[in-house]
Amino acid sequence: MDGKVIDFKKSKEKLLNKKFPNISSISNNAKGKNYYETTKTLQDFQNIFLSYGNYLMNKEHNKEIKLDEVLVYFNRYFDEIYKEFTKFDDSKVTTFKEAMDYAMISSGKRLRPFLMFATYNFLLGKNILLLSPFMVAMEMIHTFSLVHDDLPCMDNDELRRGKPTVWKKYGEAMAVLVGDALFMQAISILNETIYNLGYTEIGSYVITASNIMTRLAGIDGMITGQVFDVMNTGNNALSIRDINYMYEKKTTALIVASMLVGASLSVIHSKNFPLIDELGQCLGESYQIKDDLLEIESNTETIGKSIDSDKKNGKITFVSIVGVDESKKRLEQLEKRSYMIIDKLTNQNNYREAMVYKEIFKYIFKREK
Repeated sequence: MDGKVIDFKKSKEKLLNKKFPNISSISNNAKGKNYYETTKTLQDFQNIFLSYGNYLMNKEHNKEIKLDEVLVYFNRYFDEIYKEFTKFDDSKVTTFKEAMDYAMISSGKRLRPFLMFATYNFLLGKNILLLSPFMVAMEMIHTFSLVHDDLPCMDNDELRRGKPTVWKKYGEAMAVLVGDALFMQAISILNETIYNLGYTEIGSYVITASNIMTRLAGIDGMITGQVFDVMNTGNNALSIRDINYMYEKKTTALIVASMLVGASLSVIHSKNFPLIDELGQCLGESYQIKDDLLEIESNTETIGKSIDSDKKNGKITFVSIVGVDESKKRLEQLEKRSYMIIDKLTNQNNYREAMVYKEIFKYIFKREK
């Protein structure tokens, strides 16, 4: 140390005077390595998403568009932004990068980033590019959890999304490292986003969004849910309350986080947060119950993963406690409540967006894989 005292006030003023990008410049001049420039892929997705909304508003006038088509374009866009956010010199670790891409670029639903975008759109957010780093980071966190969840020390699953799991294809050590890398890259992306936008007019929203995501991915959410699951494998004394606790942490937390991030970045979120949170809780619980039902009623070819994993690992589920019929009744209750919440958040300004949002929820509730 040279004895100089750091003047933090001046340091902050220096940062404030920097020309950090605002919302407009992110859209038009995304030059940083971790900001995805608007391309035809993004434009194609935006166009079909808008066309889908118009079709729902007037089905007789417009050409039929299905949500499956929208998801195809979204996945193309997502693959492009994922590649943009994971550029590095991999010449000496090609197998590692291949395994990382194998985990991320797949037939997965990308449900969480899509829900983030859908919520942002529903609450009239105007800039999809602002979402790009958050959507990529969310899917990286989710994928890291799946890669580790499949390991022999966890669920010992050999099939995921219709193909061998990462550890089965590349070995356990590589799977651990891939999961670690995805998680750390997600944090790096969020940190860089805060660095670039933290002192702009939307800085507080960006910081809030990042905090929500990391908190609900960690000990306040997903990680604790997984810990509870591992600790209670083979525990036949679990109650419905225990199961709901595990589902809320392990599955629902990231779904809620995705939707709350979309709400936060829309910049008109404050009064909507409690309802968006409840909506995410309904969707997360229903998603896990549906998974439990599919493991009983579907087949490996359809759902793309083992249908006897829970049974093989001695896990108690909601369905195994209350039965199939009661589980389906619960799904109906959650679906009905979800639509009521969406209606509460709908007005003349976002009626078209609400129609799209409700169709997305119907699609998820009725899924078969």
